[in-house]
Amino acid sequence: MIGKTLLDGCMEWNDVILKDVEEDGELTANRTDVAENNVDQNISKIQRNTVTVDTEGDGLPSVISLDKYKDHVPKLSDELIQGVLRVGHKMLISGPSKAGKSFLLMELCIAIATGGEWLGFPCKKGRVFYINLEIDPNSCITRFLKIYNALGITDTNDMKNIDIWNLRGHAVPLDQLVPDIIKKTKDKQYDAIILDPIYKILTGDENSATEMAKFTNQFDRICTETGCAAIYCHHHSKGAQGSKRAMDRASGSGVFARDPDAQLDIIQLELTEEQKSKLQDQNITAWRVESSLREFQNIVPVNMWFVHPIHLVDEDGTLLKSAAQGSFAAARAKNSKYTTKEERKERLDRAFQACQAEAPGENVKVEQIAKYLSVSDKTIRSYVKENEDRYCLQCGYVVKVDGVGSL
Repeated sequence: MIGKTLLDGCMEWNDVILKDVEEDGELTANRTDVAENNVDQNISKIQRNTVTVDTEGDGLPSVISLDKYKDHVPKLSDELIQGVLRVGHKMLISGPSKAGKSFLLMELCIAIATGGEWLGFPCKKGRVFYINLEIDPNSCITRFLKIYNALGITDTNDMKNIDIWNLRGHAVPLDQLVPDIIKKTKDKQYDAIILDPIYKILTGDENSATEMAKFTNQFDRICTETGCAAIYCHHHSKGAQGSKRAMDRASGSGVFARDPDAQLDIIQLELTEEQKSKLQDQNITAWRVESSLREFQNIVPVNMWFVHPIHLVDEDGTLLKSAAQGSFAAARAKNSKYTTKEERKERLDRAFQACQAEAPGENVKVEQIAKYLSVSDKTIRSYVKENEDRYCLQCGYVVKVDGVGSL
């Protein structure tokens, strides 16, 4: 090593100096200056070589040249969830509170442990380390067993591929927990580490991009030091989320959804009265999974039923045209034919306000309201004429008489 050679030279020169001191009793000022100068030069060389040549010890990866890979492409890590997530990458599952996110994560544990499918996606068979932060330990175990039973899995040999760490009542901030996670998973050959849910170990202001960047960096550390995929879930922001993009629904800073390699968002679907009447159990709910993926193309949205305690993919397309709760499409679907003037006025008011909310500060076109209500432009003009004490038409725009929304 260059650094070692220079250091040896430095030590040898010091030995010479000490020997001279012993033999002559003292060093001349000139020889002392020369000795000190040589030592300083050698130390300087060691420092320069440490920075420019020997980069080990700084805790950072080495710089690599792309030229090294011109004749061969580096091997990518295995796909843990086919077309969605690789081993060693991060995934966030976001959804509203009480949406069954924990059930979905447990189903994923079982799919990986058995090498089965999850939401229709084949999974690599492997070992999972599941960190339960929220529910009672016995309830957690019972829930896993119920899911196994509901999935119809009778072969229990693969249960050994799922290890559970119950931390309810023992959770600490993630930066303090990560070292223990690394120790617990060392040499265990896990493919995935699942943390459920992260609000229990959240540090800092979730609305601060800077603080959340520091927080999500801990997931990078888990992936880097264990080689496992880090999978975690988080809840939606308060209020209706249906009209937002999937990556904008998670609570807090946008860093949450933009940091992971894969984000899957689940949102509840609005069912028609006809669809509800056909359900054997009125507690059954309908959901849609949408994605934001870095490594792969985004998935075709997956529609599914939550039939406690498992999710079943909508194979026959019953939910294909169902709208997400809180979306403009859902609001339109709820609108039925209005026969009285008062009902038509209320309908126009709601549509006008919704279109204004969709594009704050902009004027509302006739065609926007027509599209929102799924009616013709002619119908909207008729509504406006019928409510001329509240609205008027100006150059194709609907304008409130009181000035709100005026051109």
